[in-house]
Amino acid sequence: MLPELGTMKVRARSQSRIELGMGRAPAVVGWPLIVGGLWLAVVVAPIAAWLAVAALAVAALGWTMVTARHHLVFDTDDGVLRIDRGVLGLGARAVVPLFHLRAVAVRCRGAGFVATIERRNGEPIVIDTCDRAGPLYELARAVADVTDLRLVYDATRAS
Repeated sequence: MLPELGTMKVRARSQSRIELGMGRAPAVVGWPLIVGGLWLAVVVAPIAAWLAVAALAVAALGWTMVTARHHLVFDTDDGVLRIDRGVLGLGARAVVPLFHLRAVAVRCRGAGFVATIERRNGEPIVIDTCDRAGPLYELARAVADVTDLRLVYDATRAS
């Protein structure tokens, strides 16, 4: 749901726990969009209402970026993966036992790459997407080192 809004970073790492969270880029970009969009809406409102609506849409996009959250915690002591994702105050939290997970994978998807956590049953959990495989591989390797999950790296493009 949110990997397109910001890149994931390792927030904390120990022998038995690794925390991944979104970087600050969405907030750094979002706040100027909010301020600029609101200012522009006030300035252009007397000229044209449709321009003010467009400026408010830019401010709403900034608010969406600022409120986005994507946080993954792999805890081998508790044996769980905690997932916290949300945007605009709406979100989802989940706890997945580690024994339900099969591998951490970096694969080619379309024009870019995606890092996922493959489950034994169900859809994979998307960690992050990127146009290069290198940063995703480092992230996946850090997760695999802590959780002892198998690391799958497939950077070949299907034709």
